[in-house]
Amino acid sequence: MLRMCYQSEVERRNMKYVSDEATLEKIGKAAKFLCGNGKFGLLLYGTVGSGKTTLAKAICNIIGILYNSDLSSERKGVYRISALNLAKSIADDPTYFNKLKNQELLFIDDVGTEPASVKSWGNEFSPVTELIYARYDRQLFTIATSNLADEEFGDRYGERIADRMEEMFERLHYSQKSYRK
Repeated sequence: MLRMCYQSEVERRNMKYVSDEATLEKIGKAAKFLCGNGKFGLLLYGTVGSGKTTLAKAICNIIGILYNSDLSSERKGVYRISALNLAKSIADDPTYFNKLKNQELLFIDDVGTEPASVKSWGNEFSPVTELIYARYDRQLFTIATSNLADEEFGDRYGERIADRMEEMFERLHYSQKSYRK
């Protein structure tokens, strides 16, 4: 089912779905994560154009399908936001940013593209750092994508956040070439 959602995401962008070994491996690992392995986050990171956002969107879609079907009495969806818009929200609408920190299901796309810090009314904030702290403490379901390498998370966000991310996220590393070419 997740593979079908992934294929649908690819085709929605008028691209050809390629069922290669790397893609099937990532879909399989993501499906295993969704079945429960103890971690409450999934980090898809690595090379540009390798299918990270596509898989994250497919996961969001399958969660929406399952929660909004006759199989479930609950209605839920995964809230989606880019890291850049997340950074803008902390300055433009702090109430909205706080809502994101407490959102039950959240997908943050392109972590690492946002400014490291944002100023609002003379105060300086680190949006991703604050968000990760809050979601880590509450153990809230979080999917994130990034082009950062393993060691760059610590360099960018500090060792404390990198350590929390290690505990919080199941990690899927992407090293294949871009599918966009």
